[in-house]
Amino acid sequence: MTKKLARIPLKRWLPERFKYSNKTDGGKVFVVGGGARFKGAGLLSALAATRAGAGYTHLMTDLARYPWTEFPDFILHKFQTRELGKNADAVIAIGPGLGLGSDKEKLIRFLLNKKMTKVVLDADALTLLARMKIKKLPSSWILTPHEGELARLLGVSSQLVKKDREKYLEKAYLKYRCTILLKGSETLIAAEDKLYKFSMGPSALAKAGTGDVLLGIIAAMYAQKLGVFEAAVAGHLIHMEACKGWLKKGNDHLSLRPLDLIDQMPSAIKRLRRKPSVFVKCRVLT
Repeated sequence: MTKKLARIPLKRWLPERFKYSNKTDGGKVFVVGGGARFKGAGLLSALAATRAGAGYTHLMTDLARYPWTEFPDFILHKFQTRELGKNADAVIAIGPGLGLGSDKEKLIRFLLNKKMTKVVLDADALTLLARMKIKKLPSSWILTPHEGELARLLGVSSQLVKKDREKYLEKAYLKYRCTILLKGSETLIAAEDKLYKFSMGPSALAKAGTGDVLLGIIAAMYAQKLGVFEAAVAGHLIHMEACKGWLKKGNDHLSLRPLDLIDQMPSAIKRLRRKPSVFVKCRVLT
């Protein structure tokens, strides 16, 4: 089907703070990640969520290895399902550096069984989801796979996904029936029975940890009362703009660190507020 241009009213979507706003207006993000081997991944998502405006940022992580003095920003939790149950009003961002043990799979099953509505799955959570053979997810959930993770979700090779990214994203959307953001040089988002294709992103983002930052931004947008599709799009555009801002400072594309993206987010969001609309290619899914 022929692609059309869709108008994204980003300036209207971006959250605001007003004279009498308080931290509850920023919503609550609950990051689940940063296990024994990859504690930095959960930290990156949590830092990004805070920088993107979350009023409260919780982090469920490996407390035995947590660098308390360096990062006092978050409300911390052990890996326990009951802690998730106490925070049912939060956006749950699960997966970065989580690990693949059966105890971590129980966390995802808990989210499903308790019908938690605002959940974003990334990284290890997607690998666990593929292993669990779940046929359908709540429409309010968001998945943020790269090509290899999308391949695992569909039980095909990553080479097939790479050859026809739109085809396999559509298959995944029709399978899970929730919003899916496919990361890569061209970001694709399947949502609301449409597929949106964004312009090529900077090659500087091809580095471990940048996806963890994206997860935190999307979760923060979702926590601040954006709809599920709006949160995915706004998160992606802030992520791209932060990278572009860093490159415009004269930095080489090889040298971007995930923390550089987080540092660039305040100015990136400010620039995006000046753009009334963004136009992206779009087609209806069958």
